[in-house]
Amino acid sequence: MSDREPTPADIRALIADADALQERIRNVEQQLRSSKETRHAVFRLDDAAGRLTDVSQALEETAGELARVRSVRDGSVCAVPWGICPEHGNTLVSSGGRTRCKTCGRTWNYDRLGVPCGEPLTHKVTDAAGGSFLACKAHAMDASERLVGGTVTPLDKDGRRD
Repeated sequence: MSDREPTPADIRALIADADALQERIRNVEQQLRSSKETRHAVFRLDDAAGRLTDVSQALEETAGELARVRSVRDGSVCAVPWGICPEHGNTLVSSGGRTRCKTCGRTWNYDRLGVPCGEPLTHKVTDAAGGSFLACKAHAMDASERLVGGTVTPLDKDGRRD
């Protein structure tokens, strides 16, 4: 096993493997259904092939979340470790891998609360002790409501960070 962290492409390769296995199962099922003697033995194959659809979907969602996490690492997007509604800020609820804004009702088909933000950087947030981080519009809005003795400053139009 490699020490290298799996990438979204690695996860998508697993999807291709699952899809290929599903096709092989469907082919075997079709061949066995064509025979009077074996057609009654194939009912589990349809179920097995169907489960691979669920497997592929779970892998696709994982690849998407991994891509969002990895994009945060490059420093070009908001890295606050929880997601927000880009319009309303800290208003999300999440359940069953899906997220919804309590204010506007917008939904996301992944656990937006459970992964780093990933929205474009727009502000610098500085606390009273001088510590700072870069944030998106919604996280900056939330920080300005909660921050005591600090500042929230917009980045310039080119995204420069002073």
